[in-house]
Amino acid sequence: MIAVYVCHAFQMKLAATQHYTHSHTVLSDGTVAFRCSNDVREWPWLALHPRHPTVVQSINFWASVETGTSRGTYDPLKWSALTQTEWSCGPGQFGHATHGVSDITGGEDNRRYRMTLFDDTGALVYHMTGKGVVFRRRNFEGWRGEAKEKLPEPSRSVDFAFASAGRLGVATQDECFLSELAKGKTPAAQGLVSKARGFLPRHPYHGGSGDHVNSNQLADVGTQFLHLARGDAPFIITGGSMSFSHYVELGQAFDIAQNEAASEQGVFSIDIRQADRDCASMTYTYQDK
Repeated sequence: MIAVYVCHAFQMKLAATQHYTHSHTVLSDGTVAFRCSNDVREWPWLALHPRHPTVVQSINFWASVETGTSRGTYDPLKWSALTQTEWSCGPGQFGHATHGVSDITGGEDNRRYRMTLFDDTGALVYHMTGKGVVFRRRNFEGWRGEAKEKLPEPSRSVDFAFASAGRLGVATQDECFLSELAKGKTPAAQGLVSKARGFLPRHPYHGGSGDHVNSNQLADVGTQFLHLARGDAPFIITGGSMSFSHYVELGQAFDIAQNEAASEQGVFSIDIRQADRDCASMTYTYQDK
């Protein structure tokens, strides 16, 4: 059904009407040097802090796809999905990325894209790596359509008890994706991302295909959960990783919980389940402010 691919389109087929990276130079070894857009009107998530996982995953998508297309290791006409990614932020203070390099690393059984990005002063902003799959189903849309027909009635956003924006670390109530914490020893909550409130223009930052909850949104979900679990304790995110095993469907409530066995001081691990299926896991590294 699927084959390992070294770039990804977690929003599936790329409609090449926007370009976050530009001025690509492909070197003889396949390394791609590139520059980044700083247009906040075109890329609203640039209004967030560069450490915010929504920014990280937005760059991860656009830069990996665009540099992979330049290199010839990514076909934007094929259906594909991100399966795993990890990143680390640079030390100290830095601004938004302005330029970087992208290459392929790992052996035949573990080929990954790798990107390093810098700000306008030359300070390191991110190291990123990841991998994905290409779907070999020719009728991918039909397969997804059949899967969606089997889903229960969608959850109504108006009936879902979202936690307050302040509790989730976001600016407005429209950005909220999670409930308050459930009662119990382990931090846990429910989440809901819908087409109506999970995408531009209602949501200020998230775009996407609208087929499923994408990795930008899941990165935001994880960040909101970290705020919820830590309460008023301030922190900065220094890196993380995300793995995906099943689509998280739009309009369907899901469960999110801390994986306490994989968490420790400065490391917060999260599992997401929907309809009794393991869908995604995330680990954030952080520092107390």
